[in-house]
Amino acid sequence: LIYGLLAKILSSAAIPFFTPALAVIGVIFFYFVVKELFGRQTGFLSAGLLLIFPGFWYYAIKGLMPNVAFVVLLIMAGCFFARLLNHKKLVNYLLFGFVLGLALMIRTSEIVWIGFVIISLTAFHYRKIKFNYLVLSVLLFFLVFSPIFFFNQQIYGSPLSYGYSLNLELAGKNVINQGLTLAEKIILPFGFHPRLAWKNLFDYTYGIFPLWTLLFLASFVTFIRGFLKYPGKFKAFYLILFLLTAAYVVIYYGSWQFHDNPDPNAVTIGTSYIRYWLPLYIFVLPLLARALIFWLKNLPRIKTVVLVYFFAVLSLTSYQTVFWGPEEGVLKVKENINGYQQIASQVFSLVPEKSVIIAGTMDKVFFPARSVIIALNYPQDYVKIKQLLYQGYAVYYFYFSRTPAELAEFNQRYFQSYGLRVESSLIDFEEQSLYPVVATVDS
Repeated sequence: LIYGLLAKILSSAAIPFFTPALAVIGVIFFYFVVKELFGRQTGFLSAGLLLIFPGFWYYAIKGLMPNVAFVVLLIMAGCFFARLLNHKKLVNYLLFGFVLGLALMIRTSEIVWIGFVIISLTAFHYRKIKFNYLVLSVLLFFLVFSPIFFFNQQIYGSPLSYGYSLNLELAGKNVINQGLTLAEKIILPFGFHPRLAWKNLFDYTYGIFPLWTLLFLASFVTFIRGFLKYPGKFKAFYLILFLLTAAYVVIYYGSWQFHDNPDPNAVTIGTSYIRYWLPLYIFVLPLLARALIFWLKNLPRIKTVVLVYFFAVLSLTSYQTVFWGPEEGVLKVKENINGYQQIASQVFSLVPEKSVIIAGTMDKVFFPARSVIIALNYPQDYVKIKQLLYQGYAVYYFYFSRTPAELAEFNQRYFQSYGLRVESSLIDFEEQSLYPVVATVDS
């Protein structure tokens, strides 16, 4: 929605540059927000670390992924919140509400933990808050955020939906049970699976960013030692707030088993955990920056040299991960895109314009040249496929290649009861095939 408006003002040719430009703006605002909280030196080092952090770098290159734009707007909101505490001007309150509204338009699913953080910060700093200004900030937030209800209705069929299918079946239950089920689905839509979340956390911290993870752990130990030696209410509050928020976000997304890669055991930078946990990675960076200052405080003569080498080594490791990652590094993705373009060209030669392709994660290969459906998750999805066929659309299934026996079992298990059949493939690629879907008998 935001990028569409910008494209109308500027040009659709500018769309690929929006996210990289926002990333640069985010680094600048990150400096200011950390400077506001911890001082200029910590702010400068934190901004430098953000600039070379591989997860941020990688998704800043992927221009249509929403996560960097969301994180940048969240950083900007944090900056204006810090300023409204220290500089009690109405403009800071208004900018906070405006930017936060934009951020949650992009990632509405993050509203639970962001709401918790904002309420906690407001309660902790209530003496510094001008509540008459805060009311105006909240009103502006809802004004900016309100278009999302209209577009959710248009896209998902409900103004309160935010893209994740919650599969709620509440009819016949009492009001209390309905409320509990709804709350559970909103707070933990993917269930509560702490072991899976812990495994995913390990894989997507130490497993993929080992050097960064060791530095984060060392800086956390340094912080805890300093906290135990010089405890304070400010430190305790922010430590508890971060740990609670981090635990929730890790459980929220870590309990979901993604299959972004055909190899379910692959740990790659393109897997969704990294982009969903991007706020957590970034919000740890000031801790590392402060630890660096502490570690080097007794080395004034060589501090600059050590920092240059430190950032050079981190930059090289990040470059290796971002560009030369074996499966989803930028160069490998470029190679894959060339292959996808060839696949799309061959598929389009066989598929009429008035068609729908059930494409799974390959949806972006065929859209917008052809209409796509990501997956058939519920019974009503199969019913709608049959309706499309009766309306004159050709329907195809683009999926992993199957033997005749596997295809027969696939039909019997998923399609037969709905009067549908997946026929033999029209064309086979290295691992995937294009299958026509036809209606068999009325059901």
